[in-house]
Amino acid sequence: MKEEDVSVLLIGEAQRSFSHLASRLEKIGCRCEFAISYEEARHALQDGSFDLILSVAHPRDNAISSLADLLAGSPSTFFYALPVEESCWWLPALRQGERCFGAPALRPSEFSTLLDEVVAEIRSARQVKGKARIPAAKLPEKRLASIAPAHKPHP
Repeated sequence: MKEEDVSVLLIGEAQRSFSHLASRLEKIGCRCEFAISYEEARHALQDGSFDLILSVAHPRDNAISSLADLLAGSPSTFFYALPVEESCWWLPALRQGERCFGAPALRPSEFSTLLDEVVAEIRSARQVKGKARIPAAKLPEKRLASIAPAHKPHP
């Protein structure tokens, strides 16, 4: 892996679940690895660090929160997909190691745009410290609210 590659862990019951997403990520300089279960993902995360974790696997027995607990404080960003009818919502769990459960869900098209921004942020954070990975606590705080639709309260 080249230093500028962004490492991505894709969690899903089959690699084909990610074929389009993996192809897109690889085109923008990401190195993708796959895990077919949350248990396999935990092992992969203990063996190495990943900049970005994306899951389409059905969450079982607090799998999302236990993975978020494992990653909290690291420079990792973690999103998971929640199937809805013929599509899904992408939900943020961690952003640069900071919990963001409860942040607005994203439609696939919104997530696609945000994904490009997240990869750019990861690269930018590395350049700040000579391409070294920086602990989340030392990164500038960036709120997910900036991706939420602007709503003005009614008087």
